[in-house]
Amino acid sequence: MATESIGELIPTAIPGYADAADIQAALRAYHYGSYSYSPANTSPSNLVNPSMAKTIYDIQQDIITLENRPSSGGDVATTAPQPGDFTPSGIPNGYIWVDSDGTIGGQPTSATSVFTNTAPTSSLSTGVIWVDKDATSITANPFIPQAVISAKGDILIGTANDTASVLNVASTNGYILAVNSSTTSGLEWIANDTGDITGVTASTGLTGGGTSGTVSLAVDTSVVATTNNTIAMSSKTLTTPTINTGILNQPVLVSPEERMNIVASAATGTVALDALTSGSWYYTSNATGNWVLNVRGSASTSLNSILTTGDSITVAFLATQGASAFYQTSLQVDGTTSGVTVEWQGGTAPSSGNASSIDVYLFNIIKTASATYTVLASQTKFA
Repeated sequence: MATESIGELIPTAIPGYADAADIQAALRAYHYGSYSYSPANTSPSNLVNPSMAKTIYDIQQDIITLENRPSSGGDVATTAPQPGDFTPSGIPNGYIWVDSDGTIGGQPTSATSVFTNTAPTSSLSTGVIWVDKDATSITANPFIPQAVISAKGDILIGTANDTASVLNVASTNGYILAVNSSTTSGLEWIANDTGDITGVTASTGLTGGGTSGTVSLAVDTSVVATTNNTIAMSSKTLTTPTINTGILNQPVLVSPEERMNIVASAATGTVALDALTSGSWYYTSNATGNWVLNVRGSASTSLNSILTTGDSITVAFLATQGASAFYQTSLQVDGTTSGVTVEWQGGTAPSSGNASSIDVYLFNIIKTASATYTVLASQTKFA
């Protein structure tokens, strides 16, 4: 006996129309596509193709594949899905589970999705899912869409309770965030302060973080002229600092050092004493002639420019003397004796030096007016 196909659209073997009627054999051929097929077979590969059994088996496999495919889907159930429930193992991306025995007003029979620009406010039911259609509004959305970020460095910040906004990245490199309650976001981009300190708020003080180094305080007289260029420092230990200009009010100095400029030269002619270099100058070679001492700030800075009327400065000049002694004949300030009145200790200016000794000349220069000075002077022999 032979079988024949039922048709081209769904090819399946059936008993041949010309075969003798044998109902049992005919049913076997109709279902399995063969008169000799054993129903005890357990291997799908042994199914006759085409046959009704093969067609039904393929449909079952397609259903299983569709149910377990790793794609977005959803379910209404009383328990959360587990990775092992899926083939291959793992909950697929986009899978949505709606708890059917939740306590919020009844049990849904299915989940409903709403695709609109704004969140729904009416006809709400348990299991409703809203998908934002335009993904541009962030004030009411329960998520942050990528569309709100427009450039690298943008920051998402809170502007009010349950309200968020975007603070765009600063337009200038190196800017930092600062708190500013007057802005919408409560923050603003500002320049990062570097370089000189131009001002310190009253009563806040100036505190250093280290224990050593150089602190240069350049006083702007146009800003602090009313305070007489006064820098108040109290209860602060500074190790090896350099303080340029200013006044220290009632400091306590423990074992202070004085910078002395030692010069391996002989006093003679006109000797320049630059007060900005040092207030004490020591010439270590024997004087070779009488000299004139010219006290100035430096070669490019006058003493008149660094002293305020009413200020004074004390300088010392140490002259080494040999067997033939010499002495200082006059004192200049900024290269001139004009406006300089010298008053000598004991009432008499020295007229000679002290042989084989060190003569120390001290001058307390008091500025009484512009380019006008009263000088208290002395000469002392050390041998």
